[in-house]
Amino acid sequence: MTDMTLDAILDTLENSRQRATYGAVASLLGKTPRTLMRGRERAQHHSWIVNRNNGKPTGYDEELLHPELAVNEHVIDSRDELEAWLTSNTLAGAEKGA
Repeated sequence: MTDMTLDAILDTLENSRQRATYGAVASLLGKTPRTLMRGRERAQHHSWIVNRNNGKPTGYDEELLHPELAVNEHVIDSRDELEAWLTSNTLAGAEKGA
């Protein structure tokens, strides 16, 4: 699963209305949490990756948060959980498209 891109992870998180921490995503991609989103604008699509302490993306104004960000109370906060979740949701998405 480590061949996923940040864009593919963001797409899957948004499609499922699921948040994941910077640490979980960075670990999966072999990056550091501080540099994970470097070079990307703050936008609703990017707001699914969040701080583990408050469940919100760092440095975002309220209008930049996806309106459904808190629909799912659970936040994925480990690499292993994220990898398993992505595998499950990627397979489910592929089955829907088949």
